[in-house]
Amino acid sequence: MKWQGPILGPIRKAFQTVLTNYWAWREGPTTAHAVQVGGLAPSDSLQVPMNLVMPLRDTTAVGRANAMAAIGASIQELFVGLDNVGTVHFARFDIVDGNLCMMSIFDGDPRGYIRDFIALFGNVFDALMEIVVDPPTTPCEEHVDEFLDWIMAHDAFQIPGAITEEFPGLKRVANAPRDLVLAMHEQPNVQLGIYRGYPGFSAAQVRDRLGVGW
Repeated sequence: MKWQGPILGPIRKAFQTVLTNYWAWREGPTTAHAVQVGGLAPSDSLQVPMNLVMPLRDTTAVGRANAMAAIGASIQELFVGLDNVGTVHFARFDIVDGNLCMMSIFDGDPRGYIRDFIALFGNVFDALMEIVVDPPTTPCEEHVDEFLDWIMAHDAFQIPGAITEEFPGLKRVANAPRDLVLAMHEQPNVQLGIYRGYPGFSAAQVRDRLGVGW
């Protein structure tokens, strides 16, 4: 019998929720952790992904319009800052399902990457923090460590290339669904994989070879 339909579907969902909560209570926190540097990168600290998912305080059409206006008012300053940082391959700003998202590929350490941004235009971050849920203390230039911790907490969980290294239980087939379910129970936002068309090159090397400059 398939658990589908107007009655069985909700029952199945409720059963899955109860089972997941039971597993989480019995097993405790998973050992998986966000991959920030290495592991995914073709060489140390090159082309590192960051996927910030920041829930908007107001997810109505008006709230999302205000978020668009806030980004639009700062977008050129953001782009100039991305150029001046000198380690960024790509970056984009999106609103997805009530979240303000900043997706980027950069070279170096995530905390150093954000510190560079704070030094260049901390005031832009301060403005963005006014429209998100549970923001850190501002101005961020005066509360750098708190701001960095907040950013790291909103960086989507990254599944490593060798998934069994992050989830040892997956080596035992019977544990695979449970381990993955528990990880997803703790991590609402996940990066499943990343492809690199030119692995092993820094942003500076690419721009230099293309003659783009800064």
